Amino acid sequence: MYYCGLLWIVFTFVLIFTASNVSGKVHPTIGAIRWDAWNLVDAQFDPISFYSHRCLSPEKYHYRLPFFAKVLSPTNTSYNGDLQSVMDQEILYAKHAGLDYWAFDTYCTYGPNCATNSTYCLEYLQIAPHYCPRNPAYGLQQYLSSQYNSLINFTLLLLGSSPCDVAFQESYIELMVHPQFLTVLDGRPLLYLFQFTETEANLCGGGWSGSRKVFDKFRQMVINRGLKNPYLVLMDFLVPTAQSHASLLGFDAISMYALPGGTKEGSPFSDLVHVAQQWWQSAHDAKAKLVPIVPTGWDARPRFENPVPWLYEGPEHYFQPTSEELQQFFRTAINFTCQYNDTVEAQTALVYAWNENSENGACLIPTLGNGTLYVDTLSKTLPLYC
Repeated sequence: MYYCGLLWIVFTFVLIFTASNVSGKVHPTIGAIRWDAWNLVDAQFDPISFYSHRCLSPEKYHYRLPFFAKVLSPTNTSYNGDLQSVMDQEILYAKHAGLDYWAFDTYCTYGPNCATNSTYCLEYLQIAPHYCPRNPAYGLQQYLSSQYNSLINFTLLLLGSSPCDVAFQESYIELMVHPQFLTVLDGRPLLYLFQFTETEANLCGGGWSGSRKVFDKFRQMVINRGLKNPYLVLMDFLVPTAQSHASLLGFDAISMYALPGGTKEGSPFSDLVHVAQQWWQSAHDAKAKLVPIVPTGWDARPRFENPVPWLYEGPEHYFQPTSEELQQFFRTAINFTCQYNDTVEAQTALVYAWNENSENGACLIPTLGNGTLYVDTLSKTLPLYC
């Protein structure tokens, strides 16, 4: 009895000592982009989900379907991610993987036949024709109502010019006061913005300077609600463009949504890792503040063979990473984040992607083909500390 008691005391001491060591280290947070286009509306596929379904219906792409999908025939599948049970399971998978937050793609809601009363939402259809989902926020809604949402934080990845609308801004702030909304730098709410070019700036504020005033007012709205000054991150494909536009808007940092590329025959995953590292280093060399993008893949062949109407994507792609390659890539991203903590001042990195299954051949969400391979892989690596 004495021996067992002594072992328990020693074991408890080791746990306390280990926890205190870990708590003394910096933990860079890891987020993942969510593109929720896997739902039904009135028992029919939401307009965007319709194209996801069409892209992945060929039998050779069934392996990329999310875990909740069903194969009905070699050329037909069904799914509906707009279920509480599905979201609950997704949260548990994300927690198992060691992810800290999701970045929910956030854009306009449209009526039948792309109907909208918003000038900003009409403008978005100019850059993304026929991109008019009926219920694009179903994932966020299911997350907020989940009994497990305390297991993973969230933020918003805003798209287009709609974030310039005061009504949209107020809706963001209502979400930002949620206890699970991700903050950085001692309490600053984190927000991403993508697809904001000169066209959007002209609509938003009559140009870049006017748009900066719009976002400055938004910052003040957030502060007036008792929150800290939000940390705003602008996304663009090229570092110089992202840095220039972020400066014009008064944003805090830059990042990227994804890194398309590869070859028609397929390129090794190591090539994508190299491209990502070049992007990070280019931002660092330009003295830009950065949230590193960590792409787990790129393979839009399903969209090349069954095109979506809002953009063209070719057959170029990268091969899926092995478990070892994925683990090493995440270690590399965290090492960069820790080493260049002045550049990555927010101490966070963003993964592309959780569920862009028709565009990324190696999403983290468990799939019919890979099962839980990638969340299991990351569970052996994350969390990582500086």
